[in-house]
Amino acid sequence: MGELQDQTGWSRRRLAERFRAQVGLTPKAAARLVRYEHAAQLLRRPGTRSIAPIALTCGYFDQAHLNRDFRDFTGGTPSSFRTALRADPAGAAMACD
Repeated sequence: MGELQDQTGWSRRRLAERFRAQVGLTPKAAARLVRYEHAAQLLRRPGTRSIAPIALTCGYFDQAHLNRDFRDFTGGTPSSFRTALRADPAGAAMACD
């Protein structure tokens, strides 16, 4: 955001308002969604990677923050997301609980 502020000369608030008008989300909410989607992609990959390294790879402060995003976006945990994927390998079933 700092680089965009420098390029546009807009205040942080003005930049966030314009971002929200164009994207439909605040910059913070968009970043949260991008981190979640990256984590979901890693969980879809075959293998038995534990969830903590995925959280760190995706830029989460800790696993609890990853868990919170999964709960907010899917209604379940990363583990229940993985279980749902095993039940539907094509990944069509996204409901976790």
